Amino acid sequence: MAQELGTNDLGTYSYVSRVYNENMRLADYQLPKSAENGEQVFFDTDEIHLTMQIDNQRVTKITIVTPVPQSSTYMQVFEGFEFGLDALGTWINTYHRSTSSHGHATDVVNGILADYNTTKDNVLTVSLTRAN
Repeated sequence: MAQELGTNDLGTYSYVSRVYNENMRLADYQLPKSAENGEQVFFDTDEIHLTMQIDNQRVTKITIVTPVPQSSTYMQVFEGFEFGLDALGTWINTYHRSTSSHGHATDVVNGILADYNTTKDNVLTVSLTRAN
């Protein structure tokens, strides 16, 4: 099925946005039903900067940047993708390794690579891509 996770991507934008929105309770953080190709900025707030790289309507990378990684908003945005992409697993441990050490940590769950980096100023960047 074209909407399922791809071998080199996270799925079609329509699939990714639908499963994310089904798991997102915050109205301000719902994704639009459609998006253009290229690097798209979906949220740029004091808490969340979210971008996606979309190639031929397939999501190849999701990046979330937050200066407040312990916020409920960040947790809900990340969980929207985690639950939506059926990638429940050890990412909470990876998150804690990165935020507690203010460093880099990665882990793969269900074929999706979560790459975390927390700066000494406590700014967390996490990217989701298809693991190769």
